[in-house]
Amino acid sequence: MCMFLIITKKRLYKVVIFVICLLIIGIFAKYNKDSKINSTPAGYVALVIDDLGYHGNGTDELFKLNIPITAAVMPFSPLTKRDAEAAHKAGIEVIMHVPMEPVVGKKEWLGPRGITCDLSDEEIKLRIKEGLEEINYAVGMNNHMGSKATQDKRVMEDILAIAKEKDLFFLDSKTNPNSIVEDVAEKLDVSYFERDIFLDNIKDQKSIEKQLEKLKVVALEKGYAIGIGHVGAEGGTITINGIKNMVPVLEREGIEFINISKLKKLIENDNR
Repeated sequence: MCMFLIITKKRLYKVVIFVICLLIIGIFAKYNKDSKINSTPAGYVALVIDDLGYHGNGTDELFKLNIPITAAVMPFSPLTKRDAEAAHKAGIEVIMHVPMEPVVGKKEWLGPRGITCDLSDEEIKLRIKEGLEEINYAVGMNNHMGSKATQDKRVMEDILAIAKEKDLFFLDSKTNPNSIVEDVAEKLDVSYFERDIFLDNIKDQKSIEKQLEKLKVVALEKGYAIGIGHVGAEGGTITINGIKNMVPVLEREGIEFINISKLKKLIENDNR
């Protein structure tokens, strides 16, 4: 009888300990889950990939990236509609990558129907509208080249007037430090953003990964950062692979990847 009681007591203790352990695990799991739900990112990173419209190297890999991202599609290019449609189907935000006149270089480099400073107001607006008709998923615009055009107040007023009319944002790639886009955008009440870092000025994966580290530092300092990379000759698969490698690294450090539209909403909510 005594032996039976001892065994029963031992079993009872084990059961009690087992139940307590389950309760502790359950509480910890719930706390951990709730803390993740309620946690605020340490910073936001918005990545923009330029030069779609030719289905260049890295385009298919871009569509498989499992993060929010923004794709900038060139208008009037051979595969403009195809790339815009494919990006949209992949759940990627689409903007128009407007070819704009640089300070140095040939106008032919812009491709067909680029925006040059010798065009009339009517022609500039017509080209922007026709480009947006080709890229009917576009929620914004950014400049391709454009170091000369982004210094021209008249040209930028024409472009941003269309942005205002169609409720589009404008992202300045900052190819010229003397750009006046921000001033014009403020005057016309157009949502404006500017690039913080180019990812692939050096077409080398390790260099691209270092640029993403720099982008993280900017995001942690000011709350968000915008990086621009490329498909095709200027970046391609090397750029996409660099991003893919660095996504989990940056996420572990509190970075959340978002597209420009989500960034726009966050900034607007923060300003209310």
